[in-house]
Amino acid sequence: MSHLPVILKLDGKRAAVIGAGTVAARQIPKLLEAGISQVIVYAPSLHPTLESYLNKPHFKWEKGMVDPTFSFDEDFLFLMTNDSALHLALYQHRKTYQLVYFADNSSLSDFHFPLTFQRGPFSVSLSTGGASPTYGKRLMAQIKKNIPDSIEEDLLFLEYARKQVLTSGLEQQVRKQILQKCASLHFLQEPNREQLLHQLIEQEINRKRENHF
Repeated sequence: MSHLPVILKLDGKRAAVIGAGTVAARQIPKLLEAGISQVIVYAPSLHPTLESYLNKPHFKWEKGMVDPTFSFDEDFLFLMTNDSALHLALYQHRKTYQLVYFADNSSLSDFHFPLTFQRGPFSVSLSTGGASPTYGKRLMAQIKKNIPDSIEEDLLFLEYARKQVLTSGLEQQVRKQILQKCASLHFLQEPNREQLLHQLIEQEINRKRENHF
């Protein structure tokens, strides 16, 4: 089965989580850290590690058993109990707009949680398509070793450079060339790279004026 890797913005989105055991305890923090507007957990008991979220405004616990005929209104539906029959029943009553996650049936899940590593604005995700989580973890460890320690500072500079270049009034092709040069390894290693950026922009602005006249 094919999937489309995406980075999803969760602002304004709500999730219904059925079950509050080990799987939910592992996945719910990811949703909250990603900035989802609300997570509503439906379960008779709550995993101990989730109790710290009870006083958080984006987390709500509806204590009790879930009726198999119930239909939820949230944008996401997470089926995370150990009751496969309940999952299938709730799946039959899902809303057409809902994205559903099955903890016990990947073939019915609309999405999956890949291995993810994040440092500041940088993130990388990896999936083996369920073939071997162990192999995926080893690959992720190798990837981490090749990520430079300066990644956060470099990306903050590149974000600053993009803003400066986009507001420079230069032609699109010239802007692209400047940004490509700024992203080169040699340029990023320059101790005065911010000054060099402004010199590049100023040179191109002057060249534009000269050509105009």
